[in-house]
Amino acid sequence: MSGATDLDGCIERILENLDGVARTRIADEHRRWFAAAMLRNLYHLGLACAREPARRREASTRLAPVWRHFADEGMFELQWFAGRQASSALREAEGWPGPCRGRSALAFFIELADAALEFESLMVDLAALDEDLRELADREGYLRDEEIDAGVPPTHWWWWAPRGRGGAT
Repeated sequence: MSGATDLDGCIERILENLDGVARTRIADEHRRWFAAAMLRNLYHLGLACAREPARRREASTRLAPVWRHFADEGMFELQWFAGRQASSALREAEGWPGPCRGRSALAFFIELADAALEFESLMVDLAALDEDLRELADREGYLRDEEIDAGVPPTHWWWWAPRGRGGAT
């Protein structure tokens, strides 16, 4: 699969997930699952943009409906997603890479949305998540380089926790 197809496919899936969110009542649990699927696809989009940085602006522009949705509706789905990333159920199902992918999805969301949204409420939840990840990393971190998805930026420290990138402590 070419990088362009991968990037375009990610954007299409994100917009489909957004449609599911928009069609579902706020109180419906399925709305959160559409949002979680959207963020999983956004994680893959972030990795695709790392491979094709020249298309990052295009990706952000094509996701304008996503930014509008969260500007209009608020950040509660993102806050819910952030709140469950350190859960034991996710770690049991996916191991340490599960919370790392989730945290990276949120980081990519913020990077791609750029200045289109106000993230103050989400940043409080991310600070709590980061604290949880630091504590859990002592027991569950220690991924080998080959276990880290290709294209993860070095700024996503949680992948290398607790050692730091390159095995540094």
